[in-house]
Amino acid sequence: MNWLYELSDIRFSYGTDPVLHFGKLKIPASGSTALVGPNGAGKSTLLNILAFLNLPDQGGIRFLGQPVTRDNYKQLRRRVGYVQQKPYLFHASVGDNIEAGLKIREVPKTERRERVWKIMQEFGIETMAERYAHDLSGGEAQKVAIARALVLDPEVLILDEPFSHLDRSFRDELEFMIREIEARRSSTLIFTTHDQMKAQLLADQVFSLVDGHLLPMSVMNLFKGKIRGEHFDTGKITISIPAGQLEGTRLALEATQLVLSTHELDSSMRNRFEGRVSRMSHEHQQVHVVVEAGEIFHIIITPAALKELAVGIGDTVWVSFKSTSVHLF
Repeated sequence: MNWLYELSDIRFSYGTDPVLHFGKLKIPASGSTALVGPNGAGKSTLLNILAFLNLPDQGGIRFLGQPVTRDNYKQLRRRVGYVQQKPYLFHASVGDNIEAGLKIREVPKTERRERVWKIMQEFGIETMAERYAHDLSGGEAQKVAIARALVLDPEVLILDEPFSHLDRSFRDELEFMIREIEARRSSTLIFTTHDQMKAQLLADQVFSLVDGHLLPMSVMNLFKGKIRGEHFDTGKITISIPAGQLEGTRLALEATQLVLSTHELDSSMRNRFEGRVSRMSHEHQQVHVVVEAGEIFHIIITPAALKELAVGIGDTVWVSFKSTSVHLF
């Protein structure tokens, strides 16, 4: 595997407040990676490190096998396209905004114009070339900011919460654009989002950030509690965990690792909870089922599996999962 980023033993604080503290993160030099988590989880801080705007207080980073140091990290910024959550556009036309980075890099004028026109056509914004950037809607500004980053042909494109503050039509358009970027460009894509379903649909791999901890999964099920022997007590239910787990006040479960059934299964899965379906929603080729079974469980299944189960809101179901599928921290 050719790794674009390799991070180990990362620590980062603002003053005395730790924001990031995790062991390892590897991102391959192809495909897409999503970072999911609530506000304050450390997502933007981690993106700033991946974009070489900051260095961690502690830990190591390698970029395509090259150690990142205080001597070279500023130079590495040129290899990254970074679009922040609320991108800043210059007080100029759309065309001038997209061309700005090429000017800074002293690309010849003829080549600049060709590359700007090509990227505007690719994004379907060529008719906006002369529009004043500050007259754009939120979705239009996002498209221009992404085009401005991609016109520089970065090795990695980083998007911070690209779906925030957009109406439904622009969210759908941006989702299509991200799929096109993946399909037609060699750039590795990294993005953050609050939307667990969106992350699973668009990304090849998903990581979750919870209070600065990094988990190699999409965490839709997160419980607080205490370890008591080989069990984790949430105060409402008791979950079986692997033997030898001594530390952790949070338990995380990936939604795709939970099994939904209409009766108690006779299997090796030690965790089985009876409950009722309280909510269901369909997203493309996935169904998000919410079950109240002492705690609230979120399960992701396929439409075919839902059809076979033949359950609806209010029906009694069982949620089952292996003790080895839990993550404690």
